[in-house]
Amino acid sequence: MKKFGANIALILTGLIIALVLAEIFTRVMITQNRLVTWIEMHPEGFMMNARELDALHLWRDRKNIYRLNNLGLRGDDIEQKTDEYRVLLIGDSFTFGLYLDEDHAISSYLSQFAIQSYHGSNIQFLNGGIGGAGLADWPGWLEEKGLHLKPDAILLFLNTGDTDRAISKNLWVLDETNSTLIKSQRWKPRSFFIYLGRQSWYRWLQEKSQIMNLIVRLAWEHLYFKDLTYNFNPEKSRVVIPDRENFSPQSGYSKNLSYKLIQKMQDWCNINQCEFILSTTGFFEENQTEPHTRVLYQSLLDENLSFPFHDNTNCILQKSNDSITSLRIQGTDHPDEKGALYIAECTWKWLEPYLFENLIKE
Repeated sequence: MKKFGANIALILTGLIIALVLAEIFTRVMITQNRLVTWIEMHPEGFMMNARELDALHLWRDRKNIYRLNNLGLRGDDIEQKTDEYRVLLIGDSFTFGLYLDEDHAISSYLSQFAIQSYHGSNIQFLNGGIGGAGLADWPGWLEEKGLHLKPDAILLFLNTGDTDRAISKNLWVLDETNSTLIKSQRWKPRSFFIYLGRQSWYRWLQEKSQIMNLIVRLAWEHLYFKDLTYNFNPEKSRVVIPDRENFSPQSGYSKNLSYKLIQKMQDWCNINQCEFILSTTGFFEENQTEPHTRVLYQSLLDENLSFPFHDNTNCILQKSNDSITSLRIQGTDHPDEKGALYIAECTWKWLEPYLFENLIKE
């Protein structure tokens, strides 16, 4: 028995030494930008933030703590006030404020502008941004979270990859014969990893260990999700997928799918008595916009729309002296503090009178 115990102790000691050496090697040879994973995938495939979490994100010389409330929104828990107008901002990591402190997120700047306005102190801006989210994520997310948030208005910040993500994630497929959406899915999260990601010890290891960050990144890429489409193989796919020709941006399929997804969000707002508004982030440089989203963007500029749409691009170009690149955090395509401020300023220019006319007067 003593020999058995000694062997176990020896094995454990060896494992600890191996892990320490691996950590040292990783810190010296494969330096990681550490983070605590705060993004989850719903079992139905759409993206969402974890709840009630302070997530560390170290990237180069930047250190951020992302505070997520009990509904997975960035910031404080939400208080219900009978006399306020609630504007829910949704969009990808630009809206979330990736790499930025909470005070420099678009929602925080808009809140400051509202407080400074003589009629704006009773407007609350909620940061519903989710990194990696696209147009197809939001209908499911609104069904899951929307009724708890009770927004008076939803402002979707369209970014340069939203339609391409909708195609890639396959959450909805457009039946073009009768112009209806079919609910589908591509990525199926494995329940074990969902459970694991919510454990405090797991998050602690992510925060402290570089080798743990490397392992989690590799697991996220190769193990966390199952591809139900088998890379859109029509012979193997277990779910509905588009016809192969529809993956071309020129087919018009992705544009029509995008409009149907926007209509679905409009319908949710109509049922739940809120206004739906679509805006761009304003960072729509041609060489930075993905092909399917570029087709949608051009269509939004050219066509008569059934919903309010505002393009911030010209305003951003004017403020940046035609150099949007100067507003990006070096090494990323994300806006820095000034870039986020400009998005908020360009948005407030049209949003303030819109809110006053369509909400506050009512």
